Amino acid sequence: MTRRLVPAVVAGAVTVLVAALLLGRAAYPVLGLADPGELVRLGLPVVRLAVAGAAAVALGVLVRAVVLGDGAGGPSTGERAVGSTAAWTWAVLSLAAAVLTVADVSGGLAAPGPDLVVQLVVRAAPVGWLATSVGAAVVAVWVREARTWSSTLGAGLVACLALLGPVVTGHAIDGVGKDLGAPAVGLHVIAATVWLGTIGALLVGCPHDEAARARFAARAGTVSTVCAVVTVASAVLAAAVLVPSVGELASAYGVLVLLAAAVTVVVLGVLVRRRFAMRERPYRRAPLFPGVGRQDRAVATIGPAALEIALLAVVTGLSVAMARAVPPVQAPFHTTPTEAVLGFGIPDPPSIGTLLGAWRPDVVLVTLAAVLALVYGRWLPRVPGWPVGRTVAWFTGCALLVLASSSGLGRYADALFSAHVAEHMLISIVVPVLLVLGGPVTLARRALPEEGDARDRLEALLDAPALRLLAHPAVAAVLVVGSPFLLYLTPVFSLLQPLGWLMPAISLWFLVVGYLFFWVLVGVDPAPGARLPHVARLAVLVASMPFHALFGVILLAADRPVAQIPSTLAADGGGGQVFVTDFYSHLRLPWAVDLLADQHVAALLAWGMGDVPLLAVVVVLLVQWHRAGAAEDSAARELLARP
Repeated sequence: MTRRLVPAVVAGAVTVLVAALLLGRAAYPVLGLADPGELVRLGLPVVRLAVAGAAAVALGVLVRAVVLGDGAGGPSTGERAVGSTAAWTWAVLSLAAAVLTVADVSGGLAAPGPDLVVQLVVRAAPVGWLATSVGAAVVAVWVREARTWSSTLGAGLVACLALLGPVVTGHAIDGVGKDLGAPAVGLHVIAATVWLGTIGALLVGCPHDEAARARFAARAGTVSTVCAVVTVASAVLAAAVLVPSVGELASAYGVLVLLAAAVTVVVLGVLVRRRFAMRERPYRRAPLFPGVGRQDRAVATIGPAALEIALLAVVTGLSVAMARAVPPVQAPFHTTPTEAVLGFGIPDPPSIGTLLGAWRPDVVLVTLAAVLALVYGRWLPRVPGWPVGRTVAWFTGCALLVLASSSGLGRYADALFSAHVAEHMLISIVVPVLLVLGGPVTLARRALPEEGDARDRLEALLDAPALRLLAHPAVAAVLVVGSPFLLYLTPVFSLLQPLGWLMPAISLWFLVVGYLFFWVLVGVDPAPGARLPHVARLAVLVASMPFHALFGVILLAADRPVAQIPSTLAADGGGGQVFVTDFYSHLRLPWAVDLLADQHVAALLAWGMGDVPLLAVVVVLLVQWHRAGAAEDSAARELLARP
C-alpha cells in the first residue's frame, strides 16, 4: 500500500530541489546574510519537506482514528505505533531544521557546543523549530498512550499547534499586513497538512470491508473538501498580504505563488473528480482513470487520490521553496511606526464612527464565528420546534464575537489598553453568555442520529476527563476570575504584547474560560458532571462579581501603565529599578500620549463591563430557577392528582 505514496515523495523532492537550485543565493544579499554554502542551501529545504511529510503522516493517523474510521473508540495498536513513530520522526527532523536554520542565518554550519546552543535559543526562527520539535515529541508520547477517542482528539489539536512554530517565526509575522498574514498562513499550513494526511490515510489505511470502505472514503472526501476550501481561502489572503501588488508577481516569490496557484487549481479538479467517483454506480468505469473498473466506489477514488497527493506534494515543495525567497512585503519601504509594529495603520483617534466603521478582520475569531454559525444553522432544520430565543442568542453571540474582534473596537484594541480591555470584557462575558443560552449541545443531541458515530463521538467528548475537570464550577470560576489578574497585573501582558500573533490566542482563552464558567451557571445544556442546585450557582455567580471591581480598583490605583516591565538594571548601567519603554509608546500615536489616563479608562470599563452583564446573568439565573421550581410543582401536582 505504501508504494502508492512513492510518486508523491518523488514529486515533492524534485520540486523543492529544482526550486532551491533556481533560487540559489539570491535571497541572502537582500536579507544581509552570508551564503551558508551548498549543503545548507539544499539541505534545509529538503529537511523542511521531510518535516512536512512526517507531520502529514502523524496527522493522517490521527484523522483516521478521530474522523474517518467507525465508532468512538480509541486508536488501534497499529495506529498508535505508526502515529507515534511518525511524530518522533517529525520531532527529530524539526530539530535538524533548527540546526540548519542557524547555519542558514549565520553563514555556515556551527560545531556542536555552547555557541550552537546559544544560537538556537536567541534567534527567532530556530526557536520556532525547537517549539515544533517539542510539540511533536509530546504528540508522539500522547499518541502512544491514547486509548480513547477524546484523548486522540486532544493529540490531534496539539499536533496542529505544533505545526505553527515555523509560521510564527517566518515571513508572515513581518511587514505590513502581518496581523492578517500570520493567521492566514497558520490556517493554510494546518489545513494543507491535514489534507495531505487524509489522502495518505485513504491510500494506505482504507478498510477491507466494502461498506466500511465506502464510509471511510466518503468521510475522507468531506474532510478533503473542507481542507481544500480553507487551504485555498487562506492562501489567497496570505498571497494578498505577502505580494501586495500585481507587478510584484514578477518577483521570485511571486512566481512561486503563481506556480503553486496553478498546481492547486489542478488539484481542486482532481478532488472534484474523486468526489464524483464516489457518486458513480459501483461498477461504472471511471472515464478519466480507465484502469479503475469493476470496483466499488471507494476503490474508484484511489486513482484520483494518488494523483491528488502527488500534486499536493508539488504544492508543498513550492511552499517550502517560498521560505527561501523574500516576499515583496518585506522589501525595504517606508512605513509608519504603527504599521511596523501592528501591521496596519491607525491614523485617527477613536470615535463612535471609527469604533464602528474602521473594520479590520481578526482572521482567527471571524473564522471561528463563521464555523459556529454554519454548524448551528445546519443542525437547526433537523430539530422542528427549536426555541427561537435560543437561536437568536446563538447567532447574536456569533455576530458580537465578530463585532468585538473585527470592528474598530478590535482594531484599536491593539493600540489602546482601554479598547483592549473593552474587547476582552465582551469576549469573556457577553459573548459566552449568549452562546451558552443557545444550547448547542442539546441541539446537536436532537439533530444527530441516536445510532451513529457522530452522536457517539459527541458523548465521548462530553465525557472526556479534561472537559469534566475544566467545567467543574470551582475550576471554571478560578479560571474566569483569575485570568485578568494573571495576564494584566504581572509581566505576562508586557511580554506577550510584542508577539502580535498571540493576541487572537488570548482572546480565544478568554472566550473558552468564559463559556465554561457560564455553561456551568446558566447554560441551557447539561454541564459535565453533577449540576449545582440553583442556590449554589447563584452563590458562585455573586461571589465572582467583586473581583471585577477589585481588578478595576487595582488598575485605577496603579501609578504606572501595566504594559511596562520592571527591570533590575538602571538605564545608566547602575543599580536600582527602572521601567522599560511602554509597548504603546512605540506606536507613536500623537493623540495617545497619556497612557496612565487611558489605563484609568480601562479600569472603569473593566468594572462596569464586568459587573453590569453579570447582573443580567443573575436575572437570567433567577428566571431559570423560577421556571425549574414551577416545573417541579406542576409535576408534583400531576403526581398527586393520579388516582
